[in-house]
Amino acid sequence: MNYEIIFEATSEPYRNLTFVIPGLALSVVGAVLVWRPALLEKFGYKKGRWRVFSWFFFLFAVAWTLGAGFSLMSRDFAASQELERGNCSVVEGVVENFHPMPKSGHDTERFEVNGVHFSYSDYVMSPGFNNTASHGGPIRDGLRVRICHNSGDILRLEVAQ
Repeated sequence: MNYEIIFEATSEPYRNLTFVIPGLALSVVGAVLVWRPALLEKFGYKKGRWRVFSWFFFLFAVAWTLGAGFSLMSRDFAASQELERGNCSVVEGVVENFHPMPKSGHDTERFEVNGVHFSYSDYVMSPGFNNTASHGGPIRDGLRVRICHNSGDILRLEVAQ
């Protein structure tokens, strides 16, 4: 049987980095507050009072951005490495007990293949597949799939032609 690869962790190793964009924006704001305090004075703020806040804001934004970015990149990179090394279990069969996530969220999408349970959501950062049917994902009851998975993450999803 021929399969088409729908998702592979190695092809999108940094797809979750969009999560750090707000942190980057706040870091820029913090940098402006620290190195251009005259901008605050134009709005009536006193120079000395806001200096400590500006540094705290800037350092917190940078630390959060670096921490979140490193955490996401290391998880995504580790998942890619596991897939490349073949350190994953493979299950093949028909999707059963499919429970789609509602379009509004507030639940996970779940299904089983040959007794192996899978669960994911569009709203949870994961190095694995997480595209729910309500947001255009391919999984549905009766679909024949082959899944390479590790630690609960779908590292490769293939759908039968």
